[in-house]
Order: sequence, then C-alpha cells, then structure tokens
Amino acid sequence: MNGKVIPHTPMAVDCWQLRKCSHVRLFFLSHMHSDHTSGLTSTWSHRPIYCSPLTAKLLKLKLQVNEKWIWPLEVGEPHMLPLDDIGKEKLTVTLIDANHCPGAVMFFFEGYFGTILYTGDFRYIPSMLREPCLRNNTTIDVLYLDNTNCDPTRSIPTRQRACQQIKEIIRAHPNYAVVI
Repeated sequence: MNGKVIPHTPMAVDCWQLRKCSHVRLFFLSHMHSDHTSGLTSTWSHRPIYCSPLTAKLLKLKLQVNEKWIWPLEVGEPHMLPLDDIGKEKLTVTLIDANHCPGAVMFFFEGYFGTILYTGDFRYIPSMLREPCLRNNTTIDVLYLDNTNCDPTRSIPTRQRACQQIKEIIRAHPNYAVVI
C-alpha cells in the first residue's frame, strides 16, 4: 500500500502524484522509505506535509524539501487541522509510533468522515493497543492496512532475533565492511 488519496476527504497519505491529488489539502507522510516518497522531490511547493518530527528532519536532509512545507506533528498527541480554507471543517489526527523504522508512524484520523486508521508500514506490538486514541471503545470506521508481509506461509523473525542474525552475519565475515 504505497500512497492513498482518502476517498471523500481532502487528505492523502504517502501520495505525491499531483494529478491524483488535485483536490487534496492535507498531505501526510508516514515515513521516509522510498516506496512512500515516490514522486516527492525538493521542488515540492503544493501544500504542507505533515509527518513525525524525525521524518521531518529526514525529509529536509534526504530530499531537501523546503522546511516551510514540512510541518512536524508530535507523536501520541491529537492535532486539530483545518479541512478547508476558512477553518470551518476540521479533523483531528493522532500519530502513532509504527515500530517500523525511525520516525515511522500510523495516522488515526477523526472527522466528519468518521474514524480512519492508516497503518502504512508497521510492526505490531501489543502496546499499540494502549494508545489513548485506540482505547475507550473507539470504533474504526475505515482501516487502511498494509499487509505486505501478511502471508501465513511466511515466518517473520522478532526484532530481537533479526538483530541477532545480523550480528552473526557480521561476525562471520570480519573482512567485509558492513553498512547498515
């Protein structure tokens, strides 16, 4: 799931193809992996890009987007944003740590459209369910779930096991330079 214009809203997540986004007012970036920034360049000057503070720093550093277009939002805090030019219609967005890579977030949107959870790339851990926006019997009306690795025949190691495997590979090849 690499980019989506959210139907019946002026919002897009990880979607930078302006032909698809002519009506979009609010652009959100889940993280800096290239499959989520495809089409986003240093010449971006359409509308602000909302993202986590770390992704904001990486966006400026890696893609050299002008910082006037980068609007970082704190993770775990609800943020009210205008959906129209006069601020009559608003939404609330809460960024949730996606446990994927540094700065990666999921977006929880609340507004006239109901509630939407956009996961982007994430690695589930039980503590995600303790996020205040996901507690209190919150109903999610629309779920955009990235299930790229959701194959019952595929075994994905825990983060700890993956780190151990990387260490073993590095130790087994002492004469090679390893770049991570």
